[in-house]
Amino acid sequence: MNAAELSALLGVIGTVVSLAEKYGPEIYETVIRAIEQTKSGNGPTDADLAALFEKCRADNAAIQVA
Repeated sequence: MNAAELSALLGVIGTVVSLAEKYGPEIYETVIRAIEQTKSGNGPTDADLAALFEKCRADNAAIQVA
């Protein structure tokens, strides 16, 4: 891993941690699920993407209320 890749990875980790601290563990779980789906050999299905989109919408609604 080169310096640019490491820097980008640390930036993402910092962002996820900041969001989790501010909005709760739901953000972390959503991000982890998205990463796991993109790592799979065949990628997420349409249903997986639709479910993830709905989860993000629900998380956003909860954030807006908080």
